[in-house]
Parts: sequence; structure tokens; C-alpha cells
Amino acid sequence: MPNVNQTENSANQRDAAVSNLPSPDELLQRLRAIDCEQLNIDKRMEEMRGQRVWFSALAIPVSALVLTIFTLIGTFAFDQPIPSFLIAAALLYWIGNMIDGQQRHLPIQARNEIMQQIAQMEGEQGLLPHFSYFLPKRYRHLWQSLRKGNYIYIEQYTQAVTLLQRSLDEQKFMKFWYLKHPESAPQDDGDEHPFADIVQNAQKRA
Repeated sequence: MPNVNQTENSANQRDAAVSNLPSPDELLQRLRAIDCEQLNIDKRMEEMRGQRVWFSALAIPVSALVLTIFTLIGTFAFDQPIPSFLIAAALLYWIGNMIDGQQRHLPIQARNEIMQQIAQMEGEQGLLPHFSYFLPKRYRHLWQSLRKGNYIYIEQYTQAVTLLQRSLDEQKFMKFWYLKHPESAPQDDGDEHPFADIVQNAQKRA
């Protein structure tokens, strides 16, 4: 026979597990709130590129101005127009490579930002893995990765969210939730709870 301490510990563990579970209403609300357009990598890159468009627009005139100034300074101050021109050209070449490097880095920056956004959407309690039963098997690797805190599958995440937003039967999801987690059902509503019969049957089988 289990002693009192073991019984209390088991009850405390169950209470902690229930407190860490999100409600099905909360999960559905969070799912509906996701704007998949904000998870578009190309769109995010365009937004980031747009923030720097002034820099690209000024690059050519500023480069020509710097080249001219350096050449004139070298000509009149040191009587060395060719070395001054070459030094200015080398400096501009280095700056140009640095700008190109930033442009090439845009896809990585965009992906990292969206991965951080997905991490915030999932939160500590998770989101998409709770809907795994309602996703095709091809998304199994996705929700398993999300459970491990791996958010690199951005395209698949967007596809899965879009699929759920369009085709999920919310009533069926809530019935499934209370069958799987009868302990998470509201305790104060009694028979007034819309899924009270499902909860009671699930608790009897548990």
C-alpha cells in the first residue's frame, strides 16, 4: 500500500502537470492569431533590404565623391595623383565588398529572425505539437523538432499552420484534448461543461 507521502507526491506531480498544460481554447486562439505572411522569408528579406535602400542609393555618388576628393588631395598636396587614386579605389573596393557581404548575409538574417519569431509563438508550453494528431504524417519530423526547440523548418511550419487554420475541426480537437487530458477539464462547471460526458468517460478509463 502506498504511504501518505507517496500519495501526496503523486497528487502534487499531477497538479504540476495540469498547471503546465495550456487549455484547448488558448491553443486554438494562438493558432488563429498566427499571420503566416510574417513567416515569409522573401518578404522579410525585402523589408530588411528596404530599410537599407538609402545606403545603396547613395553608394555610387558617395563613392565617386570620395574617389575625386582623394585624387585631388593627392595631386595638390603631395603631387601624387596616381597613388592617391589607387588608394581611394582600394578603399572603395573594400567598402563595396563589405556591403556585398551584408547583402549576401540577408537570407541568413531573415531566417534567424523568423526562427526567433516561431520560438516566441511556440513558447514554453508549445503550440504545433499539440495539434500533431491532426497533421499528416509528413509533418511528424517538424513537430518532433519543435518539441526539441529546433525551429529551422520554417517553410514546413508555415504549411502546417496554414493547413490547420483552413481545415481543423475545432470541436473535434477539443473532444480529442479532453479525451487525452481529462484532468485539464474545468472542475467548477460540472455537467454544464460542453464535454462533461467525454471527460467523465475518460476519467473512468484512466
